[in-house]
Formats: sequence, C-alpha cells, structure tokens
Amino acid sequence: MRATFLVAFAITAPLCAQTQTPRVVVLELELENSVMYMMDVADPAKRAVDPNPTTPADIKAFNQACQIDDIIAVNGKPAKGLHMTCSWRMGFSPSPAPGWGIADAAIGNTWPNCNWELLSKDGKFVGRFVDGGFYPHSVLGGAGAYLGARGEHRSSAIPGRPSGRAASASEDPSRRRLQSGNGAYKVQYYLIPLLYPGFEVTAQGPSIFHADDFSPVNESRPARPGELLVARARNIGPTTPDLPPGQPFPAWPANPFAEVNSDVEVTANGAAALVSNKIGWPGEIGVYRIDFRLPDSLKAGSVTLQLTAAWVPSDEVKIPVQ
Repeated sequence: MRATFLVAFAITAPLCAQTQTPRVVVLELELENSVMYMMDVADPAKRAVDPNPTTPADIKAFNQACQIDDIIAVNGKPAKGLHMTCSWRMGFSPSPAPGWGIADAAIGNTWPNCNWELLSKDGKFVGRFVDGGFYPHSVLGGAGAYLGARGEHRSSAIPGRPSGRAASASEDPSRRRLQSGNGAYKVQYYLIPLLYPGFEVTAQGPSIFHADDFSPVNESRPARPGELLVARARNIGPTTPDLPPGQPFPAWPANPFAEVNSDVEVTANGAAALVSNKIGWPGEIGVYRIDFRLPDSLKAGSVTLQLTAAWVPSDEVKIPVQ
C-alpha cells in the first residue's frame, strides 16, 4: 500500500546531495516504425496526402528529409517516446560518386540535428536530448532528467529486421504505424550526466529512515529485512504536476503530491526492493521522497543500496541490517 503520510523530523547536519563519481552511463533505446520521408515534392499541396506506402525520388545530395521513429524500450524495459530528425542529407568522400560532395573526410549521409523525447511507459515526460554532427553524433544538450548531460550516440541494427524505410514526402505520416516494411534499430547513448540521481547523504550517512517513526537507520537502530524505509533523494527528474528547476514542490495537504514521472528502482544487495512512493518532498527544493520495502531475504550485515531513476543508476550507499 502506498504511504501518503508525512512526518516532520529534525536533521542537525547540513544536507548535501550524494557525492557521485563521474562516469559514462549507457542508455540503449530500441526503436521501431522507422520511416525516412524524403522532401521530393515541391508542391506543398501534394505533401502528406497519399495513404499508401510510397517510393521516394532518387535525390543524391542537397535533399531535406524527416525521419520519424517510435521509442519502445530503454535498457530493455518498456518505454515510450519519439525520435525525429529533419535536416539536410549530404555525404562526403575523397573519391565521391556522382552527386556526393568531395572532401578529405569519408562520411556517409549525415543528419545534423536529432531530437529524442523519452517518456515513461505510461506516456509521461522523462527527458530529452538534442544531438548532431557527423557520426557518432555528439550530445548537444538535454532537458528534464538529463539536464546538462553530454556524450555521444551510436546506432546498431537488430538482427533479422530492416533498419528503416524511405518514403516520399507525398505519403501521409499519420499512417506510419500502419504501413508494412517500417524499420527497427537500436541507439546507444553514452552519457556523462551533469547530475546523477542518488540518495541524499549527510555527515551521519545516507538520509534513510524507519517509516514508523522517521528515526535514522544507523548502527544504533539498524533496518530489518522486509521493513519499509523512507529515503531523501535528489536529481530524480520531472514530476506531475511539472515544475521548473529550482522551484519548491507543492505544499501538502493544500496541494496534491508531485509524482515522479519516471520509474524509480531501488536494489538491496542487487535484489529488487518494492518502491511504494516516489514524490517530490512537499515544500522542499530538489528533494524527493522515495519509500521502499527491503527484501525479506536479506541477511544481517552491511547492505548495499542503489537507486535508479530515468534509467540512470546512482552510486551505491550502505546501511546496517540486523
């Protein structure tokens, strides 16, 4: 059952976010219904009107195109989202075929600006990337859970499936998911986030508390297998209702809780803990409340916890369990 109570408690040490080790985080996006619409129709009235699959004209260079794909999974877990790239198509080679550009660099057809919108499996906004340039594309910026991230992305095929279909701009894109022959492929993002999700940590250790009285989990009062705990966490990402960065979460009970949009996972010694609450902490800025129940199978001793939000894992912290 989801916990909906809030208890005030005192913390004497200054609060700080968990110290994170800068590292590359891999997000693998699986895409389907991939179609590249070639801008081969000069008359605007004849664009996006044909309900049937189409074949584009062969335009080698200086051609605008718009590729559209559906995101269906991130790191093997169900998700939703959109990839859209609308830009010039151009290839280069020291020995170009007719219609390609000559240059010292050997670069295939390039798509300078890619836009990626990542949604939770129930369609809520999690974050977005913009990337571009020659392949592999460099991350140019991010928003939502990926604010300030940098890195690159690469693509790979899915064995046995076509990677994409080309269509004329005369084809109606509202029927994209209904047409046969659409492509599927994977994109690997190698990100260095500006902000990593993580448990809040003070001089006394992780800000993790017993749910029954909000006393801290420590050596004087360890956690128990199967116990419900409450954690203060940071950098978890967008909520519903949406708030600009730096704004306090709505005060409760005058306002509803700000629910975190992305899936939030907690593991204890690698085993999944049941997350029952994931909200912005009412009245606070940048602090989230995560309620989770430890697995019954835990053994006594020092237990390693890790939090994952928006498919990005935190650094590990340890708590005592008896």
